[in-house]
Amino acid sequence: MHQVYLAGRDNSFAAGAEETVLEAGLRQHLTLPFGCKSGGCASCRVRLLQGEVQHRLPPPALSQAELDAGYILMCLAEARSDLVLDLHQPARLERLRPRQLPVRAQARMPLSHDVIGLTLKLPRGERFDYMPGQYLDFLLEDGKRRSFSIANAPNGETLELHLRIAPGGRFAHWVRDQMPERAILRIEGPLGAFYLREDSPRPMLLMAGGTGMAPIKAMLESQLARGLQRPAHLFWGVRSREDLYLDAQLQQWTQKHAGLRYTPVLSDPDADWQGERGFVHEALLRAYPRLDGHEIYMSGPPVMVRSGKDAFIAAGLDADHLFYDSFDYAFETWPANN
Repeated sequence: MHQVYLAGRDNSFAAGAEETVLEAGLRQHLTLPFGCKSGGCASCRVRLLQGEVQHRLPPPALSQAELDAGYILMCLAEARSDLVLDLHQPARLERLRPRQLPVRAQARMPLSHDVIGLTLKLPRGERFDYMPGQYLDFLLEDGKRRSFSIANAPNGETLELHLRIAPGGRFAHWVRDQMPERAILRIEGPLGAFYLREDSPRPMLLMAGGTGMAPIKAMLESQLARGLQRPAHLFWGVRSREDLYLDAQLQQWTQKHAGLRYTPVLSDPDADWQGERGFVHEALLRAYPRLDGHEIYMSGPPVMVRSGKDAFIAAGLDADHLFYDSFDYAFETWPANN
């Protein structure tokens, strides 16, 4: 049995040789960041300050640069000595314990040819606090879950989601075609460790792929409501112009807020498209060849996140200022030869 200490905190917990650090912490009722529990999302990414761990398998969500910088995934890491971990998260996130509650489907509307918006009404008198960037799970009758990022800043009344109608995506098809009006659904949240570091002075670069725009929109909406305190540049990668389902709103935001810039990037544009094209992370690097001093938030398909991580760290970005949420869907935002 080894002891796991959390840097900057008074609490610690014991971890056995045959359990992961995450399993040990949750067993002892600690509030730790996690998501998929299988190494794919990196929500449980933390920095190992002291000690030795062994991952049960090579951590798929971590780049070599992140491993070299000392990051581990708690859901795969087993303690081989006493550990000191840096969770690198605010006290507020610790207080946002996930909980289950019923919500009512208030509205659904098509946002594009393959994306629908779903608005959920919170129960009267119930608080659902979250940090922009986090997600929730729908709890289905068959015991399965479906995860979706929250697309609006907290308002105490409603939650906005963006659902992509993907082949085999039975839940999204049900919501679009069969869900009764004012249906009661059960959710659990908030979940995840993707959130805006509001106390950072660094210029923000935000990168979204497809419906990875949802948590990025929540972050921007929260910041703009308070008055943008630092420069922000959003890059949104999709396949074609019709996939830019929030383009009008984003253009309006840039006109109202001088510190916000927006660059849409198409991987399969029409011949008359005059904007950026190709890989969205390469468009970002064309605009910012050196990333020293910046802070990056990215959300979207796993291939986009992996490519961005490696390229951005190579361009000088400090791994401590790289935050991401990897969506397990789809490659429609990427050129076919990827």
